[in-house]
Amino acid sequence: MTKTSRLLHGVLLVSAITLTLSACGQKPQLTGAATPQPTTAPISTPVTSSATPMPTPTPDPLKQKKVKAFYSDQDEMKLIEKEVTISYKLDADVYESALNALKKSDDPKAVPLFDDLKFTSVAFDKAKGELKLDMKFGPKTQLGAPGEDLFLQALKKTVFQFPEVKSVYVLKDSKQVDSLMGHLELPYPIKRAN
Repeated sequence: MTKTSRLLHGVLLVSAITLTLSACGQKPQLTGAATPQPTTAPISTPVTSSATPMPTPTPDPLKQKKVKAFYSDQDEMKLIEKEVTISYKLDADVYESALNALKKSDDPKAVPLFDDLKFTSVAFDKAKGELKLDMKFGPKTQLGAPGEDLFLQALKKTVFQFPEVKSVYVLKDSKQVDSLMGHLELPYPIKRAN
């Protein structure tokens, strides 16, 4: 077979394939009274999009933990311990959630000492075992000397119930202070008693 005849065969083959492909899917021409012949439906292939749909984010379930919370009696003479259940999203949030539990009480005999206080920052350094707190006091948080003593006791007992916390750095309005309410000296940091 010569080069020219091979070329001719190739051209004819390509033409035949092109004609066959271009005729696919066309309706037959009706001439006169001829009835159309049923045709097979073309096979459709599913169209896939290159963009995969984003899964709907499901909210993370809140973790729950039972902790001890500390309140004052009605005369500010002693601490009252209550077991409460706290909810938090991340493990690092457990300390702030436990401290926020000190702000409210369901028992009228257990008076919250922290109800007019806001924790503006709660950060735990796991490597050092240091918890850093920054607090903003409202007018009702100014207690007398017995109240300030109970306040500090409640704070220490709450954070030191977590064995990983070795020391607490307390700031008031982002500043290190000698006393939170002017009655008792505030150690900096407050260290866990052995």
